[in-house]
Amino acid sequence: MTAPLLEPASGSRQEPPLLLVGTDYRCSPIELREKVAYGKEETEEMLVHLLARTEVAEAFLLSTCNRTEVYLQPRDEEGAYHAILDMVFLHRVPELERPGRLYVKRNGEAARHLLGVASGLESMVLGEPEILGQVKQASALAEAVGAEGPVLRRLLRSAAAAGKRARQETAITSGAVSLGYAVVELARNIFRGLEECQVLLIGAGEIARSVARPVVERGARELRVANRSLERAQQFKAEFPNAEILAFDDRLTALQTADLVIASTGADEPVLTRAHLKAAMKHRPSRPLLVVDLGVPRNVEPRAGRLENVFLHAIDSLDTLIQRNLKRRKEEVPKVEEIIEQELTLFRGWVRGLEAEPLIARLQKQAEKIRRNEMEAALARFPQETHEELERLTRSLVRKILHHPSTRLRTRDGGAGDLSRLDMVRELFHLDDDETAD
Repeated sequence: MTAPLLEPASGSRQEPPLLLVGTDYRCSPIELREKVAYGKEETEEMLVHLLARTEVAEAFLLSTCNRTEVYLQPRDEEGAYHAILDMVFLHRVPELERPGRLYVKRNGEAARHLLGVASGLESMVLGEPEILGQVKQASALAEAVGAEGPVLRRLLRSAAAAGKRARQETAITSGAVSLGYAVVELARNIFRGLEECQVLLIGAGEIARSVARPVVERGARELRVANRSLERAQQFKAEFPNAEILAFDDRLTALQTADLVIASTGADEPVLTRAHLKAAMKHRPSRPLLVVDLGVPRNVEPRAGRLENVFLHAIDSLDTLIQRNLKRRKEEVPKVEEIIEQELTLFRGWVRGLEAEPLIARLQKQAEKIRRNEMEAALARFPQETHEELERLTRSLVRKILHHPSTRLRTRDGGAGDLSRLDMVRELFHLDDDETAD
């Protein structure tokens, strides 16, 4: 097996000079992705090693639970590509040589991909809100070690702008699309907020932990956990130090003061019956109780949902909520893609402005040379006391004459005539002639 081939470059000179090599949840299983997951110190070290390669001008490494991607501004594209393969991926996971395990994007497509990542379009969970913060953190790290140059710095600024606009101008992050956030959404429909809610979890496994995270993030302060296994309950407390651990039998007493109950045990029989909940409600007749049953088989007797002030939701109803919210998010994708294209156009314009700078400098240099020669030939015909004023006047004239052409060259619209416009300026002003380059 050999590494994926880097196809010959194609496309316009107007494209930003970028190279992306990455792997994500769509092309690599977790057992491979976790081997190329880079922590903070490992990322710093890898960026330093990449910059030490003469083929690499700038570098940025994004590593999350679902993706590892390297973005470069290359000096030598082929050499930079093999540097990424060998140093970042294949050194740790030779199996990534298999076709389809890695993806390669270049220039504008690499830029578009990063803007899509920051906007949540490339996430396993569409519209995932955490990814924008992860991109910003990785950018700050690259900036701290000096790996970001002007091109990647400007690209990452565009990615942050696209991600922020996607969240502010569209509903791509609205509604819960995970069990934990679905529970939060249900709770907000009943209670003003989670800050004053007492939460009781029955079960302390992975599902309980995954639901507890967003519940705590959204403000729940009182967390109580009842579990048969003390060892697993202690593991839960290690992740949530403020949680109170209860004996499993104490769950029934805890029902009397709980506002939100989340059951997620592997029991074959209900751990909460209608009789249990009816007895608990006698101590709290006017207070609502939200019960979320995530067990399969069900952990809560279905008839309990008929009790007054008891709001019972099983996992199927949460899935219905999640699918409805996911559909709403999918409908927002075209709006987000439009934002990405707008920010990408601005980035490409900035890159094209860089291409124009050497030409503008030569144009200004040539104009100054002509001005100086004409002044030297003419000053003898004017009184000495006027020479300084003539210098200021002619310099001002040159600046004003060149201001609009220079501005237009820096802010071209990306149309098909952009490159011919540069060539026309070169030809009209003889800017490729050797004597004007001096």
